[in-house]
Amino acid sequence: MSRPSAAERFNAKTTPGPVPAGLDTPCRLWTGSTDRDGYGRFWLDGRYVVAHRYAFAQARGPIPDGLEVDHLCAVRRCVADDHLDAVDHRTNVLRSTGPAAANARRTRCVNGHDLTDPDNVHVSYPPSHPNGMRKCRACARDRARTARTLQLAPVVQLTTRTTPERTAA
Repeated sequence: MSRPSAAERFNAKTTPGPVPAGLDTPCRLWTGSTDRDGYGRFWLDGRYVVAHRYAFAQARGPIPDGLEVDHLCAVRRCVADDHLDAVDHRTNVLRSTGPAAANARRTRCVNGHDLTDPDNVHVSYPPSHPNGMRKCRACARDRARTARTLQLAPVVQLTTRTTPERTAA
């Protein structure tokens, strides 16, 4: 009796899933083991490989250097090759629902100022954010104005009680 091939073992660990919004085909859900982030793990050649990366490589060839495999369906357990896309890290992050992606999609700051107006947005480039951080200029002006107002506030004399035993020399 021969051992099943890697493709047969892989297919045995998948099951059909729902059709996600915006796509025409159903997900192919991984039923095997997963890592702590919910991505499938597949044992191949003495080591674990990420299941969706294996599925992509089997369907379309090796993943190009510098690219990551993104789930168009946003389902981490999905290994359907037509739901996977090789993109750069920035695109992968911005397509997600994480805080960086949510912030990039914002059009208004917390105080309601327009973040699509280039005159109101300052982009800084600290080492931790090589693609820049958007900062609202109107909010920065308000913070600076408040700080100046507090620094220039009139000095108020505090009344103090004096006791005779302390004032005697």
